[in-house]
Amino acid sequence: MALASQPISLPQPSALPAAQSLPTAVERNPSAVRHLPHATSLRLALLAPVRWWHLLSLDAPTVAVLWAFCFARAFHLVLSPCALPLLFTGTWLLYVADRTLDGLHSDPSRLRDRHLFYIRHRAAISAIAVPVCGFLLWLILFHMLPAARRADVLIFSVAAAYFLLVHLCGPAIECWFPKELIVAVVFASATAVPTIVRITPAATQTPAQDKLILVLMSVLFAALCWLNCIAIDLWEQFPRSASRRLRILSSRPAIADRTTRWGQRHLRRISIALAAISILAAALLSSSNPSASALCCAAAAAALLFIALDRSPFSALHLRIAADAALLTPLLLLILR
Repeated sequence: MALASQPISLPQPSALPAAQSLPTAVERNPSAVRHLPHATSLRLALLAPVRWWHLLSLDAPTVAVLWAFCFARAFHLVLSPCALPLLFTGTWLLYVADRTLDGLHSDPSRLRDRHLFYIRHRAAISAIAVPVCGFLLWLILFHMLPAARRADVLIFSVAAAYFLLVHLCGPAIECWFPKELIVAVVFASATAVPTIVRITPAATQTPAQDKLILVLMSVLFAALCWLNCIAIDLWEQFPRSASRRLRILSSRPAIADRTTRWGQRHLRRISIALAAISILAAALLSSSNPSASALCCAAAAAALLFIALDRSPFSALHLRIAADAALLTPLLLLILR
C-alpha cells in the first residue's frame, strides 16, 4: 500500500538490477515454467493472481474500497453507486503515478518488482490510465456529492504537495519528511470521506456520536496503514532476518525520518499496542454500535498479523503482498454475516 519513493537518478535499461526474483524471470520467459519442478510451478500458478494484484497496483484501491464499504455499513448507510468506483479509480491513479515516477527517477539498486513492471509496461499502463482518468473526472464532476468533493479537494491538495516534495526533492528530505505517516493519514482520510459526508441528521439518529465513532475507527485504520508502510519499507530492505534488521537499524545512518525509524525499531510492540487499543475500542462500542465494534476487532486482527509476518521467512515481494493482504481482515466480517 505504501507510496514509498526515493528519487535519485534516471535509470538506464543497462543499469537495472541483474538479479530478479523467480516470478519476474518467469514473467519474462513464460516457457520456463515447463522446466521447473512440479511443486515450484504449482506454487507460482497459485501465487500468480495475488502477484498481479500487487504489480497492477490493485492492492491499495482494494483495501480502500473494502474499508470504505465497511465504514458505511457500520452506520447502516448506503453509498451511491459511484462512491466506491470513484475511490477505487482515484486511488489506483495515484499509485500508478507514484510507481511510474519511482521507476523513472529512483536509484536502480532500490528498484523493486513493481517498479520494473512499470518500466517495462509504461506505454500500456499510460494507455489504460488516460481513459480511467477521464472516467474519474466524469464521476467527480457529475456524480459526486458536493461535500465529498470539497473534502477530497483538500485531501488531493495534501497528496499533490507530497508528490512535489518527494519526487522533486528526493533524498534531501528523507531524513526529516514523514512520508509513511502522511501517506497513512491521507489514505485513511480519503477512505472515510464517503461515510462521514453521509452522516447527517436525516440519515442517522445520533450524527455527532456517529462522526466521533467514525473518527476513532479512521484513526485506528490510519495507524494500521502507517504500520503497513513502515513494515514494507523495513522488510524490503531486510526481508529474512529479524535480529539482523534490529542490528542494522540501530547502527545504520539516518536515511528515514524519526517516526519511521522509531516505528521500525518497535514494530512488534506497536502492533501489540494497536491490537490492544482496537480490542478496547471494540469493547466500548459493543453495546452502542456492534458493527463498528466488529470492525475494530478486524483492525486488531490485522495488527497481530504484522507480528506473524515480521517473523516469517518470506521474500521481500511476498512480504509486501502479505502486508497489504493483512489489511483485508474486514472481509471476514462480510463472509461471516
